[in-house]
Amino acid sequence: MATTYERLCKMETRIHEVGFTTPRGIGSEIPHFVFDYPAEDELEVRSFVRRLVDQTSLNICNVNLFELFLHLFEDEIDDLMELGDEEGYEGLVEATETVLDHQQTLVNAFLDQVNDAELVLITGVGSAFPFIRSSQLLKLLASIAYRRPIVLFYPGYFTGLQLRLFNRIMNEDQYQLSRIS
Repeated sequence: MATTYERLCKMETRIHEVGFTTPRGIGSEIPHFVFDYPAEDELEVRSFVRRLVDQTSLNICNVNLFELFLHLFEDEIDDLMELGDEEGYEGLVEATETVLDHQQTLVNAFLDQVNDAELVLITGVGSAFPFIRSSQLLKLLASIAYRRPIVLFYPGYFTGLQLRLFNRIMNEDQYQLSRIS
């Protein structure tokens, strides 16, 4: 079985293949991929992604879901911290869900960040959970027919139909994804 680093190298080769960032043809599949990995390899994956974005000739945008969450709530961070102290973790999650459940809020923040990128890498999935769920974002992007290639870096396991966060939490929904390596 290949190591996470070997799989990352294989993924890097694949994203540089001719045609990867420009899917063509009638009914061509939505180019959304998942790179699942053991959660304990998170720092290795972060380092690799940082190097990849800095050193590639492709126009790549790395969207860190936790940073996206912080951006969405930057004016309310102090209030959220206070709410977390008063009502606990569940109260905090519930309060942020009301904003994030409005479909356009999350999609618009994502689209503002990616601009004209040829390839979008989504990281920070574990850090953003349960505030932003990767499945929620991918479903919203599919609903607006977002067709640019996306690679979701997922600390857990992809069964082929379901994502299992940290290889434990099995409440992520089904959607159209392919494993990239």
